[in-house]
Formats: sequence, C-alpha cells, structure tokens
Amino acid sequence: MKKISMLLACLAVISCLCSCSQDRDPVLQTPTTFVLNTPVFQNQYYELAEGNTIELTCSQPDYGYSAIVQYSAEVSLTEDFSEYETITSPSPTQTKMIYKDEDVAIALCKLHGFDTRENYRDLPAEKVYFRAVAQLEGIEGTTIKSNLVALNQVKFYFAVQLPGFIYLVGTPGGWIEPSENNAAQYDDWRLFEDENAIGSKIYTGIFNIASDPSFRFYTALTGWDNDSYGCQEADQSMDFQLSGNSGMATMVKGKGSYHWINWTSAGQMKIVVDMSIPNQYTVTVSRVD
Repeated sequence: MKKISMLLACLAVISCLCSCSQDRDPVLQTPTTFVLNTPVFQNQYYELAEGNTIELTCSQPDYGYSAIVQYSAEVSLTEDFSEYETITSPSPTQTKMIYKDEDVAIALCKLHGFDTRENYRDLPAEKVYFRAVAQLEGIEGTTIKSNLVALNQVKFYFAVQLPGFIYLVGTPGGWIEPSENNAAQYDDWRLFEDENAIGSKIYTGIFNIASDPSFRFYTALTGWDNDSYGCQEADQSMDFQLSGNSGMATMVKGKGSYHWINWTSAGQMKIVVDMSIPNQYTVTVSRVD
C-alpha cells in the first residue's frame, strides 16, 4: 500500500512539473493594435528638408513573449488611409522610429500624384496622418496597426526620384560647348538610367550617329574642362573598332574622345555607359538598325 501511495505521489509531482513547464513555454498572441504616441510638435509648423529626420515613438505590442518586432510607418493625406505610402526606418526593430524627411517628402509627392517637375505644385503646409505597423518577421498573421496621429502643418518639397542622366558630347552634336547656356541643344543627347534602376549609374541612349563618330561624355553642363569622362585624361582622341556590331572600352575622368573608325555608315547606335563601380567605368556601343 505504501508503494502505491509513493508512486501516486511521484506521478503527482511529475504532472505538476510538466504543468509548470507548459506554463513557462511562450505562447504567441497577436494583439489587435498598439499605441503610436502623439508627437509633441503635432501642431507646430514642420518643413521637411533633405538631410533631416523625423522621430515617431510607439509602445511595444505584447505578442505573449519577448519578441523582436519589425516596425514601419504608413503616411496618408486622409484620415481613412484610403491611399497611403509606407516608409521604413534604418533601425526597424526600435520603438523609437527615425525616418528621413526625404522619404516622407517622396511619399507625399506620390500621394499628390506629382511625378515630374512639370506637374509639381508648391503647396502650403498641410495635415498629414501617420500610423505605425508592427509585425514579427517571417510569421504570418502577426501584422498589426496602431492608432493614427496627425501632424497638422507639414510643408513638403519636390522629392520625386527621377532617372539620372549624362550627356554625349562630340561630332554627333557638333561639338557644342557643354554649358548651361546650351542645355536645350543637349536635351536630345542624353543617356538615362532605367526608370526601374534609379541610382544604378548605368546610362543608356540610342542615337542616330553619322559615320566616323568621335565623342566623350559629361555628367554636367559646366563647360569643357569639368565633369568630362572619356578614354583617357589627355584631350586627345583614340581609335576604337567595333567587333562585329558592338564594341567596348574603359572610361576615366578626362577629355580623351572615342573615335570609332569602322562605324562607316550612319545608323542607330546604342550606347551604354556603366559608372556603377568606381574606377571600373566602361562604355559599350552597338549597332541596332
């Protein structure tokens, strides 16, 4: 009888230990919301400026255990957030969220439909709504959104990201000085980044090029002696040949022009200038007609 009693006691202790262990195991819970704090400067005039940042703070949502939460913010012009843009922080796991003014300005330009300098309008300060978004990375169903807060006087600026470009300067355009006074003449002699690769520093253009062309490239219209890139530093042309319908050459900062000696008849030339890797710039030309 004593043996049975001791066995039952041991089973009870084991059951209790197992129960305690289960109670200590973390259990994922997904809250319905969390708190985005109202900024102290809510009613102050706030002018966005490149290089500055805006700070938002929030409470940490309770997921049932100490979890690493990923935070972002949504920006809207309307209280119902029928349209919004998402901005991210360089430190996305911090409840003290720091966002670039530039990213907020880009979001506001998109919400207003300003996608070029031509359709941009300089608007007065306006009310802008924010809400925070939290989620556990890699775990579905854990995304939650905070209450909204408003900054009542936000002045933004033109921050649309447009493809970068460089200029083709040489015999195709008549060796016109690459200066601001001649900007109109160079509108049609630009090589652009792809719209889906803004910031890539890879520029492409297709031009009608006459026979025996010679040219180099400029990153800005600041005169002959500045911002020039070519085959060598010295202001002398060098001969290059196509192999079949294409050719490639290196490029450095300087005024050496590329002279394509076996481009013997006029036609469409595709030019790709790759300036994405410092000290490893290249130029590729090919016939496309």
